[in-house]
Amino acid sequence: MKICPNCQQKYTDENLNFCLNDGGILTEIDDAPPTVMMNQARTTNESNWANPDPFAPWQSQPIQQQQQNAPFQQQQNMQFGQPSYAQGNDQTLPTISLVLGILSVLLICCYGGFYFGIAAIIVGFIGMNNAKNNPSVYSGKGLSLAGMIMGGISFAAALIIIMLAIIGNIS
Repeated sequence: MKICPNCQQKYTDENLNFCLNDGGILTEIDDAPPTVMMNQARTTNESNWANPDPFAPWQSQPIQQQQQNAPFQQQQNMQFGQPSYAQGNDQTLPTISLVLGILSVLLICCYGGFYFGIAAIIVGFIGMNNAKNNPSVYSGKGLSLAGMIMGGISFAAALIIIMLAIIGNIS
């Protein structure tokens, strides 16, 4: 809303810049009610001030105590049904081995099983050795084993298909 400072005429049209009565420049006025200021802050439930979440008592502790009480925190997470997240180990090579094994099975008929099977066996072997030698960093023995098995089966099947194709061309 706008008002003329000379004649105090109020205008609701936001596109007007000059008063229609005396030509004075209109000024913007705010129709919002004034902000109500309270004298004093309200007192709320003081029992939760030190510990805002009753199921997470470790959150109000200093950082040094949190680091010292890490096993306590995991125990509390399990006790109250909250998930405890652990950092996962590296499963890159086992996953690649599994994908190569699946591709080798799918591409047996196109002689792709031969190449993808060899790759699945090699990458799975490396992934299995990593998981066996350093289990704190690497995991995925099952994925590596599955990739190696599928790669081996498709490699053998591709070899049989290649041998049959060679024998068929000779006769």
